[in-house]
Amino acid sequence: AAPSSLSFKLSYYNEYKSYLSLIMGRTWKKGRRNKEGEPPKKRQNTQGAPGDWKEIDKSCPDFEDYYKSLAIVPEPEWDTFMQHFRDELPATFRIINSRNDSESMCNILKTKYFSKLEGIKVNEKPAPLPQLLPWYPGELAWQLNMSRAEIRYSPEYLSLHQFLVAEAEKGSFARQEAVSMIPPLLLDVKPHHNIIDLCAAPGSKTLQILEGLHADRSAPTGIFIANDGDYKRCHMLVTQTKRFNNPSYMITNEDATRFPNLKVFDENNNLKVLKFDRILCDVPCTGDGTLRKNYAIWAKWDQRQALGIHKLQRRILLRGMDMLNDGGKIVYSTCSLNPIENEATVLSALKDRPSFKLIPTEGMLPGLKRETGLQKWKVMHHPGVWYERFEDVQEKHRKAIAPTMFCEGAEEYNLDYCMRVYPHQQNTGGFFICVMEKVCEKSVPSEETQNDTIISEENSEKPNIHKDTNVLVDKMKWKNFQGYREDPFIFLQPDAKAFSSLKDFYGLSDSFPYQHVFVRSEETKQRNLSIADKKIKDIIEQNNKRIKVIHCGLKLFSYCKEEFSPCNYRLLQEGIHFTSKYMGTKVYDVSFSDMTKALGADPTPKAELEAGLSTELKDMPKGIIVFRLASEGIRPVILVAVYSTVNHVKSYITEEERNHYRMLLGLEPLVTKREKKKIASIQHHQQKKAETAKRIAEEKKLNQNEDNCEERTESSHDVL
Repeated sequence: AAPSSLSFKLSYYNEYKSYLSLIMGRTWKKGRRNKEGEPPKKRQNTQGAPGDWKEIDKSCPDFEDYYKSLAIVPEPEWDTFMQHFRDELPATFRIINSRNDSESMCNILKTKYFSKLEGIKVNEKPAPLPQLLPWYPGELAWQLNMSRAEIRYSPEYLSLHQFLVAEAEKGSFARQEAVSMIPPLLLDVKPHHNIIDLCAAPGSKTLQILEGLHADRSAPTGIFIANDGDYKRCHMLVTQTKRFNNPSYMITNEDATRFPNLKVFDENNNLKVLKFDRILCDVPCTGDGTLRKNYAIWAKWDQRQALGIHKLQRRILLRGMDMLNDGGKIVYSTCSLNPIENEATVLSALKDRPSFKLIPTEGMLPGLKRETGLQKWKVMHHPGVWYERFEDVQEKHRKAIAPTMFCEGAEEYNLDYCMRVYPHQQNTGGFFICVMEKVCEKSVPSEETQNDTIISEENSEKPNIHKDTNVLVDKMKWKNFQGYREDPFIFLQPDAKAFSSLKDFYGLSDSFPYQHVFVRSEETKQRNLSIADKKIKDIIEQNNKRIKVIHCGLKLFSYCKEEFSPCNYRLLQEGIHFTSKYMGTKVYDVSFSDMTKALGADPTPKAELEAGLSTELKDMPKGIIVFRLASEGIRPVILVAVYSTVNHVKSYITEEERNHYRMLLGLEPLVTKREKKKIASIQHHQQKKAETAKRIAEEKKLNQNEDNCEERTESSHDVL
C-alpha cells in the first residue's frame, strides 16, 4: 500500500506535474490557460483609479428603436419615459399586515421616525419625506424618492435606515419594489386557499402571499407551496420567509414546467390529485423593466433574448393552468416590457386552454396608474427585419421565431384586460400583469390525470413502522433526486421518546398535535422538532418520491445539553405563539415592569422581580419559560422566551427581537452588535481619513520648508 505521509504526497504531486509538462510540451501549472498555453491575464481596472469611476452609460439605441416601433407609450411621453429609466429607483417598504403588531409598528414609524425628517435639509435641500403608495390597501406601504444608497449614507436617514433593517430581520417590515407588490394583491388570496408560486425566489412576493393566507390573523386552513428550479435560490427563500413562522408553508425545488401532480387525502380519506385555488407565475424574463436598478441591461439588451425565453415562459404558464381548480385564479407577470414575453405568451396559452378567460383589472387597486395590454405588435428577428405574420417569416428565421409569438386573433381574447405599468407614471419600475380565471373544464383530462384523480385506499401502501425509532421506514430512505440530496422528513409517533421530557417540563396537553411533529435526522439526537400542517404532512408522506422538499413547517423546540436545562429540548421564540397554547406550565403572566427588566441588556436577579413572580420562580429549575404581557390599546399580547437560571432571568431571543419588543413597550432600543461594528467601522474610517489628511499636511509643510530653504540659498548666492 502507498504511504500516506505528507512527503510522499508532495513528491507524487511534483512527479505528476513533470508528467503533465512532458505530454503537454510546456511548463504545467494548475489553472485554466488559453490556446497558446499561457495563463489568463489579470483583469484590468476599466473603471480607472479608485475615486475616479466612470459614469454608467445609460443609453441603448436598439432598446429605444425597438419600443418606439412598437409604440408602447404615446410619442409625447417618450422622453419622460426614457428619463425615468435613467433616474435612480426610489426606495419602497411596507408593513407586514398579518402580524398582530402591525398597527403598533405603523404608529411607531410615523411618530418616531417620519416626524424627525420634517424641516431638515439634505444637501441644502428639504429632505424628501416618505409618501404613501395610494393604491396599496390599508395605507401600509411607502415610497421614499431617494435611492437605497443615498438613504444608507445620509446621516439624516441613519436612524430610519437602521430601524427598517432591524425590523425587516424581525419580520415586521419588508423592503420591496413597488411594482413587485402588485401581482400578489391581484391574486386575492384568502386563508382557505391552496396556493402555489411556481417561480418564487427571491421571495418578496412569497412573503406577501403568506400575509394573505394569514389575513384574519388566525391559523389558515389552506396551504402555500413556494417552488423554484434553482437549488441555491430555494435557500434564499428559506432565509426570506423564516421571519414569517407558518406550519402551512413549504419550499420545493422542482422544474416549474414539469411540476409533478401531488397526491393528498380528501374528506373521504381517498387519495386524489391536489388542485390549487390560486397560482402565481412570475416567470423568468429578460427584465428590461428593471433598467433603473439593473444597469448591466443597458449594455447587454438584445431583442433576441425575448425570442429565446418565450417558449420557457409559455410552458410554465401552461403547467400552472393545468394545476388550477375550477373557479381558481392564476396571475401571470414579468418585469419585461416586451409583448413577445407578455401578451404573446398569454394569448397563445388562452388559445391552448379554452377553459380560461382574462379578468378585467381596471377596477382593481384604485390609485394605480397603468396602461392596458397591447392588441397589436410585430416580431423582430434582428434590427430592420420585422414580421407581422408567421407565414411571412423566412425559413432560416423560423428556428428562432415561433407561431405563438404573433397577435393573430388577439381581438377575441380581451388582451386590453392586461395591465402594463411604466416608470414615468408613478416613479416605479416597468411591469406586466394579467389575471386569468378557470371557468370550467372543457379539455379532456389525460390518462395520467384520470388515474391520479382518485386512488382507492385498498391499493395504497400500508405504512411500515420501524419498531425502534417509531418512524415510517419508507420516509427514512434517501430520495433519488438529481443535484443536492436533502435530509428526509421523519414524522414522529405520539409515543416517541422525544416527547416524554417535553410533557414533564412544559406540561404539554393531550390536544397537542404530536403526530404532525417531524425531525430531519435519523440519529438518536434529533436537533430540531418542527411541526407541519396536516395537508403538508400528507404531501410529504404521499409524494416523497415525486417531489424534492427543501423546507417546511415551523420550528418549535431545539435540542440542548443537560447543563442548560433538565429538559432535552428548549422552547424556541419563533414557535412560541403556537406552543404556548398547549403548555400547562412555564407560562407566567407578568407586569409591564417585569417584562421591561427581562428585555434589558443584562440578566435580572429574581429577587428584583415583583413579589408574586419572584416567589413562583424561586425554586424553578433551569430552562426556558414564557413571559406573557397582556394587550393594551393597540399594543398586542407579547410573548417572550426567557431563560431562567438559579438566581437570574433574561430574555433568550435575538437582539433584533429584543429591540422590537422594547419599541412596542415604548422603550428605547439597545445598541446591537451589528450597529456597534458599523459605528466602529465609521470611527476607524474617520480616524484613517484624519491621519491621511494630517500626513498630507505635514508633507506639504515639509516641501514648503524645503522650497524656502532653496530660495534662501539662491538669494545668498546672488548676494555673494
